[in-house]
Amino acid sequence: MKYNLKNEILTLYLEGELNSSNSEDVGEEIEEITSSKEFNKIVFDLENLHYISSAGLRTILRVKQQHDDVSLINASLEVYDVFQMTGFTSIMNVQKALKKIDVSNADVIGEGFFSTVYRFNKDTIVKVFNRTSDTEQIERELRLAKEAFVLGIPTAISFDIVKVGDKLGVCFEMLDCMSLKTALLTDKANYETYLKKYAELLKKINTTECFNPAIPNIKEQYYKKLDKIGSYLDEAHFAKAKALIDSIPERKTFVHGDCHFKNIMVQHDELLLIDMDTLSVGHPIFELAAIYAPYCAFNEDDPTNSEKFFGISREEASKLYNDVLNLYFGKDDPIIKDKIRIVSYIHMVWWNRVNEPNNNVRLEGCKKRLIELLDKYNDLDIGI
Repeated sequence: MKYNLKNEILTLYLEGELNSSNSEDVGEEIEEITSSKEFNKIVFDLENLHYISSAGLRTILRVKQQHDDVSLINASLEVYDVFQMTGFTSIMNVQKALKKIDVSNADVIGEGFFSTVYRFNKDTIVKVFNRTSDTEQIERELRLAKEAFVLGIPTAISFDIVKVGDKLGVCFEMLDCMSLKTALLTDKANYETYLKKYAELLKKINTTECFNPAIPNIKEQYYKKLDKIGSYLDEAHFAKAKALIDSIPERKTFVHGDCHFKNIMVQHDELLLIDMDTLSVGHPIFELAAIYAPYCAFNEDDPTNSEKFFGISREEASKLYNDVLNLYFGKDDPIIKDKIRIVSYIHMVWWNRVNEPNNNVRLEGCKKRLIELLDKYNDLDIGI
């Protein structure tokens, strides 16, 4: 039997038929593999399983009785129906095989660090995940999106998870849409209108309350980030950074966490969010710090970053950020912007440590600017 062990997940591949003639042998193989490996979860991949009998079901059931976390993926419709009719879907996670689609001839209409968005056909766009092959993680994002949608956040609703080559994607019904990036860069006559809509969207997100305990608390996430970067700061500056995060008022309002213009679609003049994996609750300062990072912070030690990531110059990205922030607050306040930068640099030092630990230029630059601002301010009050 083929198997794969990765990130403490043991994947077992069932093939052909699992019936009375071979279920005992298959069960012994499974026992041999599971007894010799260390793992936290078992996944049965059923992509090449064409038939399962009651004897095969009992083999799966024995594994479930011996191990807490067991799931089945890539079940054909026929095999899935067997699990559903016999009640297995009520005791374990059973996922149907995903529809396979080809986007090789589709136009890219949005692109970010974690995903790429394609115009699949006239009515459909497909968001393809570049850095995850975990359907549970994607389903979690979709649940977050639906929670936000119910509470009034303008979010595109998905209708299918699909397989795109060796990656996973999500289909959205989106008619005549384009990214906010495209709208801002190509429709210059309505540039100011789109900027206002962008600022209004941010305020809508940051004033919508959510009391669902399943939505992460972003302040708690920042405590974990601080723990990760403690070795990069001296004791006094680490204590100051923690005290400032402590001082941020608790809020139960949404924070998107990655609301730059490539993660927003324009449909019939309405802005819709399609990237919700970073959704959390907390104070708006965390939101504004999150958009400072891609528009400004990443450019400070690599002036070409905006050209590579956004397709615009460093100066254009900085102007966009400042224009949106001025609309958000109704004024241009350098002190507010400095305080937002403190939170953003904590994120940037953490991000660099986790994703680019060898990029010492960016790491040292962000750390230096963080320390300068920590020495300058004693609170993070931004007036909201």
